[in-house]
Amino acid sequence: MRRSTPLCSLALACLVGCQGFVGDTPSRPGDGERRIPEGVVVPAPQTRLARLTHTQWENTVIDLFGFDGPTGLSEALRADSLPGEAIFDNPGGALDVDEVLWSGYQRAAGVLAERATTDEAIFARIAPETGGDDRDRATRFVRAFGERAHRRPLTDDEVSEYVMLYDSASGLYGATDDLHSGVRLVLEAMLQSPFLLYRVELSSARESGTIPLDDHEIASRLSYALWDSMPDEELFAAARAGMLSDPESVAVQARRMVDDPRAEAVFVRFHRQLFDVDDFEGIAPSPDRFPDAPRDLGALAAEEHDRFVREIVFGRDGGYRDLLTSPDTFVNAELAAIYGVPGSFGEAMELVTLDPAQRRGVFTQIGFLASNATQTSPDPIHRGVFLAERIACVHIDAPPDDITPPPVIEGATNRETVANHTEQPGSRCAGCHAQIINPFGFPFESYDATGAWREIDNGQPVDTTGSPPIDGVPTPVGGAVELADAMAESTWVHECYVRHWVERTMGRHAEPEDQALVSQLAEGSRDGSLSIRELVVQIVTSRAFLHRSTREVSE
Repeated sequence: MRRSTPLCSLALACLVGCQGFVGDTPSRPGDGERRIPEGVVVPAPQTRLARLTHTQWENTVIDLFGFDGPTGLSEALRADSLPGEAIFDNPGGALDVDEVLWSGYQRAAGVLAERATTDEAIFARIAPETGGDDRDRATRFVRAFGERAHRRPLTDDEVSEYVMLYDSASGLYGATDDLHSGVRLVLEAMLQSPFLLYRVELSSARESGTIPLDDHEIASRLSYALWDSMPDEELFAAARAGMLSDPESVAVQARRMVDDPRAEAVFVRFHRQLFDVDDFEGIAPSPDRFPDAPRDLGALAAEEHDRFVREIVFGRDGGYRDLLTSPDTFVNAELAAIYGVPGSFGEAMELVTLDPAQRRGVFTQIGFLASNATQTSPDPIHRGVFLAERIACVHIDAPPDDITPPPVIEGATNRETVANHTEQPGSRCAGCHAQIINPFGFPFESYDATGAWREIDNGQPVDTTGSPPIDGVPTPVGGAVELADAMAESTWVHECYVRHWVERTMGRHAEPEDQALVSQLAEGSRDGSLSIRELVVQIVTSRAFLHRSTREVSE
């Protein structure tokens, strides 16, 4: 059973003492003094110094210099240790810079500066020759490259300091001429600047109870939310022209950006992290029990998942309902065999429609099912915990430390074994398992450890009935397909999904201030009027995204 942070419960009579519900967030210091107007979208306090993730740093370097592909330098940076509550890799306020990481940034800055000043094509791109002497050329480079590296125009003092650094570089790099030496030293400094390594937001002027971000801060928020990289020239131009103070102009830019190929990687990464696709690597069905299962089943399931997300989000401009209920997916010959899809297939993935009586959405696909299974049997506990916590935002308290594996019961089905072990009346486990975990997990008993359909378990018909708490109400379902449809109709499930997007785009944990925005957008997600891409556009054009909280400057 997975552990989660114990939370105070908002208890319904049938679920007392086991969990909190959508809208709950862990308390923070001073929460008791936070007066949040009901239904009003307001920004929550967050860091003003959000450090770039290693992916964001890599993408920024590529765009900054116009490289054709990844530098690979981010792979040598010290890996980040994320807080236990983090689903996504970009909680900017929790990403620190210790001595080891700082040394990595220094080494990377040296490598990049040398490459940029020894490759004449790159050098001409970042410091073009447009007349005047070398020092004039260097000053133009400082202003132009500095604006892009700092993601805002440099002040006159900053320009002077960088030019002074340029002047001091003569002879530092052997026989290299003064122009290239000076630019190289300035590059090393800019690449180690906190204004490159962090998203720095300095706005502090209050207006109507919030702190509006300036245009360049908005441009940077947009680009790192939607592209995981720095603004492009069109976004910089909009910021210079003061256009991003207008939410309608922000919406124009946001819609342009979600149509850009760079957004596709962000949307796929979001769903990979939300659905724990990295765990697919651990899929390892027993060769004795499943001799025909491909040894690379995890990799195939991850590719299937990514293609499915791309098809729904970008190919069809679909909504969350489509991710939860579409019977379509991608298979090759090996996956088609597991799904029982008739026809001739090869190594390439092809779009197919599965039997809608057996498969509906991402949670009836092989990746989720096989990664939440043992080597031989389905794992309704992990399947149920994942859906309850991650998809419905029903927070389950951590289990006791002394949990033992279920004993083997001769002739029992997998469901009977789990229920006998976890639902004993009066036991510590019974409340959460009988009312939440097992009702979410048992509807998936018709899928074996590889994700293949089954109707018999240990000589008996599988029992896939359950009454999971959908929107806090036990809701009878006959199996995973009915559960997928029920989740697609659930307000809590859509609020949970929107909350995850808010966390990802804001780069922080969800806060009570987010609830009004979450509730508004969840309704459009539930009724199908908001596609996933448009949902994200609505988040990044909201008052909560374009403003900061006054609490940050008053505390």
